Amino acid sequence: MFRFSYLLRQSLLVLLFCGFVAGETSPSVQPPAVTVQVLPGTPGRLLIEGAGPAGQAWSFRDSYAGIVGLGERVRGFQVFDGSGKQVEVRRIAPGQFESAQPATNFKYEIELAPGSRPADAAFTSWLGLERGLLMFGDLFPQQLSAPGDRNAPITVRLVLPPQWNAYASNIGKPQTEFEISDPDSAPVVVGKKIRVSTRAILGKPFTMLTGGEWALADDEALEVIANVLKLHGDTMAEFPCESASLVLLPFPQATGANKWSAQTRGCTTTLLMARSPSKLAAQAQLGLALTHELFHFWVPNGLALSGDYDWFYEGFTMYQAARAGVRLDLLSFEQYLNAIADAYDGSATADNLSLIEASKQRWTIGSSTVYSKAMVVAFLYDLNLRWQTKGKRSLDDIYRSVVRTYVAKSAPGSAKPEGNSVVVAALRSELSDQQFVNRLVVERTKIDLQKELAPFGLHVEKPGVRTHISVDAQLSSRQRDLLKQLGYNEPRSR
Repeated sequence: MFRFSYLLRQSLLVLLFCGFVAGETSPSVQPPAVTVQVLPGTPGRLLIEGAGPAGQAWSFRDSYAGIVGLGERVRGFQVFDGSGKQVEVRRIAPGQFESAQPATNFKYEIELAPGSRPADAAFTSWLGLERGLLMFGDLFPQQLSAPGDRNAPITVRLVLPPQWNAYASNIGKPQTEFEISDPDSAPVVVGKKIRVSTRAILGKPFTMLTGGEWALADDEALEVIANVLKLHGDTMAEFPCESASLVLLPFPQATGANKWSAQTRGCTTTLLMARSPSKLAAQAQLGLALTHELFHFWVPNGLALSGDYDWFYEGFTMYQAARAGVRLDLLSFEQYLNAIADAYDGSATADNLSLIEASKQRWTIGSSTVYSKAMVVAFLYDLNLRWQTKGKRSLDDIYRSVVRTYVAKSAPGSAKPEGNSVVVAALRSELSDQQFVNRLVVERTKIDLQKELAPFGLHVEKPGVRTHISVDAQLSSRQRDLLKQLGYNEPRSR
């Protein structure tokens, strides 16, 4: 499915609604301050020194989005009291330290050489010979600042090698000093020859940061971004971001062609891609990746909902992305059906769990399995709703309803409703078959794909290891009309 299956197979994302902001500091509180130095001559290593609240327990993040062992990267951790005197400290676990008495200052090195799994590079900090991606949430001690605490911003100063620059992904201009209210905010790009492009899209400023050589020019990449956002904007409600950005970088390690990995935090998407040899291939690869990731600006990042409902905001969004791919001529209808078939084949280990249960266990059983099953359920739901309403309603209407009702900026600071309850209610509200949502979302079930698709003129077979979905040779007029809504072009008779 044009390597769309790479998205299905990878541990994807834990999404955090956040951003770089300049916060005001209470006069009685000394804000934490950290200096981050890229060590010359040692690619992949940082020296970090700083000061924060006094404490005796120091912890670093050890896992994120299914990636484990992050605490092992910390080297030579030292702490000091307010007078600069070193305090004895001992390591009690990877990334976990305890000092003999309270300390305020710290110093350590951290290893950031790219790991063996290319997909991880979109989710954690890394540093290569020419560029790197810094996500302060996995670099700093966790107690420096409570996420989103605008009364305790962290002042960060970067010290870079000659000819290197640093860019906050949602600011788009070089700078070496930042104030951040949340270490898990938009990433900072550092390196040589980082390029910045800006454009107004959906009436809001959009910034792209990129490095390396691509088969398409930067303005052509911006055009792909604009086309995807405009398509999603036509489907969804008002664009939820006052400004948005994309960090587009090559993988820091060797990987196969057409591979990509991405994460969206707030209104910033980080996308790592392998280089494609041709412009057309690069445009298609970028477009397919962004049909999914840029949709996250609306869902879930623009929603004021809580809980583990990523079967919807990831799995259902994978289906929406495939639909967008067809509408943008990035996928053929046949490739669209192949994407559904691939998802069905990848969902087997989630058969003994409901989608809601599987979401809560996604890092144990494999997030791609959960999202794959949800993609199939989204396809079935969309077919049933279109069939019931003779094409007047679709899954698009569910998204519009949820986004308009639960937009994050409509009730800042208020309690967030539970996402599973909200989405299940929205799905139930449109279908006359009330058992459909119970059977495929709430309850444990194994999907009989042939039985589910037969009423719509689709045939399922598995001649080998892969499932294949095809259009029946004989279609009723109603079946034909339904499939045409999804991009089916009836073969010309000879």
